Amino acid sequence: MFVLFALIVAWVAMKLSSQFYMADLQLRSQATLSVQAAGLEKYLDKYRLLPPLLAQRSDIVRILADNEHERGQNVAKVIAGMSGAQEVWFQKPEGEIVASNLIEHASVAGLGVSSYGDALQAARQGRLGRQLVLSRNGGAASYVFIAPVRQGEQDYGFIAVRVSLEEVEQNWALSKDRLVAVDQNGIVVATNQASWRGERLDAERTARNGRAAGEQNGVIDRRWEDQDFQLVRLNPPLNKTNFQMIEQDLPVLNWQVVLFADTAQVRQQAIWAALVAVLLCVVSSGLFWMAGERRRRLLERMRQDKDYAERLEARVHERTRELSTMNALLAQEVREREVAEKELQHAQAGLVQSAKLATLGEMSAAISHEFNQPLGAIRTHSENAQVLIESGKSDRALKSLGKIVAMVERMAAISQILKGFTRKAGRDLMPVKVSAVIDEVLMLTGPRCKQMGVNLEVVQDDKSIEVLAGQVRLSQVLMNLMGNALDAMKAQDGPLIRISVLREEQQAVIRFEDNGPGVPDNVAASIFDPFFTTKDVGEGLGLGLSIAFKIIKDLEGELRYEQSELGGACFVIVLQDAAALSGDPKEKEIEYGRMGD
Repeated sequence: MFVLFALIVAWVAMKLSSQFYMADLQLRSQATLSVQAAGLEKYLDKYRLLPPLLAQRSDIVRILADNEHERGQNVAKVIAGMSGAQEVWFQKPEGEIVASNLIEHASVAGLGVSSYGDALQAARQGRLGRQLVLSRNGGAASYVFIAPVRQGEQDYGFIAVRVSLEEVEQNWALSKDRLVAVDQNGIVVATNQASWRGERLDAERTARNGRAAGEQNGVIDRRWEDQDFQLVRLNPPLNKTNFQMIEQDLPVLNWQVVLFADTAQVRQQAIWAALVAVLLCVVSSGLFWMAGERRRRLLERMRQDKDYAERLEARVHERTRELSTMNALLAQEVREREVAEKELQHAQAGLVQSAKLATLGEMSAAISHEFNQPLGAIRTHSENAQVLIESGKSDRALKSLGKIVAMVERMAAISQILKGFTRKAGRDLMPVKVSAVIDEVLMLTGPRCKQMGVNLEVVQDDKSIEVLAGQVRLSQVLMNLMGNALDAMKAQDGPLIRISVLREEQQAVIRFEDNGPGVPDNVAASIFDPFFTTKDVGEGLGLGLSIAFKIIKDLEGELRYEQSELGGACFVIVLQDAAALSGDPKEKEIEYGRMGD
C-alpha cells in the first residue's frame, strides 16, 4: 500500500513539476526567440535602405550610363567594404552586369538572373526588389536587395546589394537552443545547426506548401501537443530527447523563426522532484510511523499504568486491611505491654524493697548487738544513778544520766536510718550530700565490718560535694556494693574497702574498691544482667547489681566495673555535680518521670 501511494505521489509530483518547468522553459525560450528574431529583422532592415539611397548618387548613374566597368568595380568594393555587404553589383536594364566587387565565380550576379529573378522583376516595376538566395554548395544563404537607378524618365539600370546570413547564424550559435528561420515554403534559410541549411522544417508542412513530401526527410521527425506546449522529436542525431517548439512569424520577410528548446533538463528536474516527493513520502511515513509508534507506546504505557494502578490500589486495600488488623493487634499488644510494664514496675519496686529488707536481715545480728550493748549500758548507768541519788551523790548521778541520754540518741539515730532505708524511694532528683550517704551506709554496715575486721578507708577531700540523686536510692546502691564487697571478702585476710569521692569537671565520681578476689574477665560483661551472680547457689538471686545499675541510670548517671588497684573489684559511680547547675541547688528539682526503684 505504501509503495503504491509513493508511486502515485511521485507520478503526480513529476507531472506537476514537469508542467511547471515546461512553462518556465517556454517563458525563457520565448524571450530568447524574440531577441534572436528581432536581431534577424534588424540585420536585414539595416541593408534594406542602402540600395535606394545609393541609386540617387550621380556617380552610380554615370557608371551605368557610361558602362564604366573599372570605376564601378572600385565603387562596389568601397560600398561593400563600408557597409559590410557580401556583394554589391551594378546591372544594365537588359541584364548585363557592369561591375561587381566579387570575381565572377563568387558572384551571384554571375550565376544568372534565375537566382534573384523575383527581386529583379520587382525592381523593373519601380519597387525595391528583395529575394532570398540559397547557397548551392551548402554554405550560408544570402538575401538580395535590388533598387532601380533612374533620372527623370530615364532608366539606367539597377543597383543590387547581397547580404550573407552567416553573421546571423554566428550570433545564433551563441545560444544553447536550436534556432532556424524558414521561408514561406518551409525551407530552412538560416540556422545555428549547419546540417539543417536548405532542409525542410518537416515533410508534412512542405507537402502542404506544394513540394513533394518524399524529397527530403525534414528537420522534425514528428510533433504533438502536450497541454499548452508543442513538443517535437527531431531527426537523428537529435532524436534522443524531446524538444519544445516555439514559433514566431516575421511578416515583413514572410518568414518564421523557430526555436527548439531541449527538455532533457526539464525531465531531469521532474525526476528529481519525483525523487524528492518519494523521499518526503518516506520521511513523512517514517514520522507518521514514529508518531503512531509513540502513540501506541503511550497507550500501552497508559494501559500498563492503569493496570499497575489497579493492582496497586488492590494491594493498598489489602495492605490497609492487614495494617488495620496489625494496628488492632499492636494496640492490643501495647495495652498488654503497658499492663505488663506496670506489673514489672510493681515487681521491680517489690524486688528493690525486698532487697532492702534482705540487706536489713543480713545486718539484723549486728544491729541487735548494736542495740543490746547500749541497752545493757543504759540499765547499768540507770541503776548506778539510782544508787548515787540515794547516797546523795547527785553530781555523779548526772554524769550517768548524761551517758544514758547519749546512748539513747545513738539508738534513735540508728533507728531513724533504718526507718529511712526501709521506706520506698521517691521519683525526684535533688541535691544529695555524698558524705552524709556514706556515713549512713557505714553506720548500718559498721557492726558487720567490725565482726569481719574490715579496714574502711574513706577518701574525700571535699565533704561538701553534692550530686543530683535521691538519698534513699543512692544509699541503696552503696549498701548493695558494700554488701557484695563484704560477701566477697569473707575468706580474705586483711580485708580492705576504700571509698573515694572526687569532682571531675561537672560530675562527681564515687569509686568503691576492695581487695577481694574481684570479678573474672570472662563474666565481667554480664555482671549487670538480671539473675546473674557469681555467688554459690542459695546465696543470691543475681538482682543486686542489675537493680543498682538501673537506679544509677534512672539518676541520669553511670555505673561501671573496673579492675581495682587493690587487686579486687572496683565499681565507679558517675553522677551529675549539683554545684555545676546555675541557681540554688536546693531549689533545683528535676522531675523523675520513670519508675525507678
